[in-house]
Amino acid sequence: VRNNWKLLVQHGLDRETTSRYDITVTCTDAGEPLLTSTKNIRVAISDVNDNAPRFTQAAYTANVMENNVIGESIFSLTAYDPDTGQNARLNFTIFNSVVASYVSINAQSGVICAQKSFDYEQLKNFQIHVLVRDSGVPSLSSNVTVDVVILDQNDNAPVIVNPLPEHGSTVMETISRFAEPGYQVAKVSAIDADSGQNARLTYHVFQATHRNLFTISEVTGEVWTIRGIETKDASKQRLVIVVNDNGIPSLSATVTIVLFMEGSDTISSATSLSKDH
Repeated sequence: VRNNWKLLVQHGLDRETTSRYDITVTCTDAGEPLLTSTKNIRVAISDVNDNAPRFTQAAYTANVMENNVIGESIFSLTAYDPDTGQNARLNFTIFNSVVASYVSINAQSGVICAQKSFDYEQLKNFQIHVLVRDSGVPSLSSNVTVDVVILDQNDNAPVIVNPLPEHGSTVMETISRFAEPGYQVAKVSAIDADSGQNARLTYHVFQATHRNLFTISEVTGEVWTIRGIETKDASKQRLVIVVNDNGIPSLSATVTIVLFMEGSDTISSATSLSKDH
C-alpha cells in the first residue's frame, strides 16, 4: 500500500525571521504491534527581494575642515539589507548633480571623497543626496541626505584697514605737545576673513619710543596718551601696534605709527603699514 502525503504551510514564511525549518515526520501503521518509521526533512526558505535597503540613520552631518586634501575621505555611509545574495548587494550613487564637482562616492563601500579643497570663506555648507539600491529583481532603494558643514581654519591673517596709506605706505599724522593724559592719538582697526575665535582680534603695543607715554585698548584699537607730553620727550614717537587673532596658531598684522609733535621743526609724522604672515 502506498500513501502520498503533502507537507503544507499554515501561514506565510519570512526568510528574514526564520531561514530554515527542521521537520521530523513519523509514520505509524495500525497493526499489532504498532510499527513506525521517521523521516527528517530540512526545509530551507529561499529569499525574495521583499526588503528595501536601509541607512543606519534618517540623516547625517559631515563636518569637514577647510583646506582639506583633494581625494581624501570626508565621510562614510552605511546601509544594510536583510535579504541575501544579489538581493542584498548594494550600490550607492549621488543623485543631485549640483554637488558632483564637490564630492564622489564609492559605489560599493559608501565612502564619500572630496573632489576639491573647500574654502570656508567661499562655501560654508551644502547637501548631498545619496541613493542606495539593491541588486534584486525588481530592485528596491532608499535615499538619505548628508549635510556637509565646512569648518573654519585659521588661514587668514588680520588685515589693518585703518589708518590707510596716503603716500605709498605712509599716512600723515600730528599730535599736539599740549595733549593731556587720555587724549586719543589714533585708532587702529582691522578685519579678519575667518570666523569665531579665528576672527576675534586683540590690539597691543609691541614697540614704543617711550613705553610710559602711550597705551592701546585691546578691544577697540584706540591709542591714548597715558601722561602729558614733556619737553624731554622725543619730537618723533614711534609706535609698533600688533593685531593678533585668537586662532591656533595665531596670525597677526602690524602697523608702525610715527607721531610728530606739533610745533617742533621735524617733518610730519608718517604711518607705515606692514603685514606679518
